[in-house]
Amino acid sequence: MSVEFEKAKTDVLGHIEALLEEIEQEIALSHQEKYALLEDAFGSASDVDELRVAFDQWFMEHSEDIGFDHTVDEIWDHALGGEHSYASGDDEDDDEDKIFEEAEAEEEEEDEDDDVVEGVFDDEDDEN
Repeated sequence: MSVEFEKAKTDVLGHIEALLEEIEQEIALSHQEKYALLEDAFGSASDVDELRVAFDQWFMEHSEDIGFDHTVDEIWDHALGGEHSYASGDDEDDDEDKIFEEAEAEEEEEDEDDDVVEGVFDDEDDEN
């Protein structure tokens, strides 16, 4: 391979790595700011119900920016249940199983449709 090729490859990879690191830093800063806003919202709450109202409001305002893959209720329930990880594998496996089962069912329906011979029942329609 040529020196020019290796240099171009190294330069592009280095540039993309630097861009991704910059994006990660911006995301981290944005998330820290959103976390600080939640802390502030919780600061004025005096009971669990007020915490929930503050959390719901914060979630509504920021969840799309953060990109949560879970509902407000799921996150609240996980937090109160002491669960800090959503990577238990059970939910993901269930979702993958459902997708796989749906794909198999669609294939079976397509196979059944292929077995239908057109025109077999046309005579019955003519008799009515």
